[in-house]
Amino acid sequence: MSNHQSEAVAGKKRPVDDITSDPSFQTLQISRRFPAPRDRVFKALSQPEIFQLWWGPKGCHCTVCEIDFKVGGKWLTILENTQDCQNHIVGGEYREILPPERLVFSWAWRSPDGNLGHETEVSIQLHDEGDKTLLVLIQKVFEDAASCDKHRQGWESSCDCLDLYLTE
Repeated sequence: MSNHQSEAVAGKKRPVDDITSDPSFQTLQISRRFPAPRDRVFKALSQPEIFQLWWGPKGCHCTVCEIDFKVGGKWLTILENTQDCQNHIVGGEYREILPPERLVFSWAWRSPDGNLGHETEVSIQLHDEGDKTLLVLIQKVFEDAASCDKHRQGWESSCDCLDLYLTE
């Protein structure tokens, strides 16, 4: 599983596997170390047939995964909550792709009638640590701290699912 260590961030010490949300800026930052080489983690984030296997928080199943993996390409997933059978649709557009180091994409939830919710930007940086990878994710700017916290919970659970996939 994940390895907990400390690193300096903005002059402060915090665990490497850390999830923080800053309600004053509505910015979420997650740092998570995975037990797999960077190329394998990047493939799990970019190849739809792999992405669909682990994507979503616990209790959800990714029923649709469409990825047009190029700058300007669209992505869309539909997550079915296995407890209440409701579908949650989220998608966006790739803004930057630098294999196997970096991804930047927009993120917006969609209502069943197709209306888009508030858009945020997600950037993912993958740091090569040999047989391990440090993922640093930043998502911003949320409408409010409550939305930021819900996404923190979702990303934390999704990272747990990715960790399980990578250790299989």
